Amino acid sequence: MPIFEENVDEFRTHPIYAVAALLPDRDCAEKAVALADEDDDQPQVLHGEEGLRILDLRGEAHGLTARWRRLLQQWTYYEEIFGLYAEGMRGGEYLVVLAAAPERRHELAHALHTHGAHTVYYFGFNTVESITNF
Repeated sequence: MPIFEENVDEFRTHPIYAVAALLPDRDCAEKAVALADEDDDQPQVLHGEEGLRILDLRGEAHGLTARWRRLLQQWTYYEEIFGLYAEGMRGGEYLVVLAAAPERRHELAHALHTHGAHTVYYFGFNTVESITNF
């Protein structure tokens, strides 16, 4: 079973082959992390002020390359999606990112919904899909 680790400082330009979602509380976030496959990358869990610092909407806490990448994302849908995630985290919610092969994304999103997830997106290679409404 994957370990629940909150706010591990790993800057991501954006997830790739992953489902990301907001969950209402720690209990729901722990259940979401338990959905991860053992063989996949460790889930990312962000929460609170520290989580917002790691998400780093402007790239300011992670160096020049991070700032440049976030600047480029200001002209894409990533800025809007990450803004929704930041808003949820400011409201006390947890952002959970789970590795997911393309063929597993809908199954995983459905399971996340049963744990109270919303603002669910799948990030593939050069694609993003909203899986919020089931």
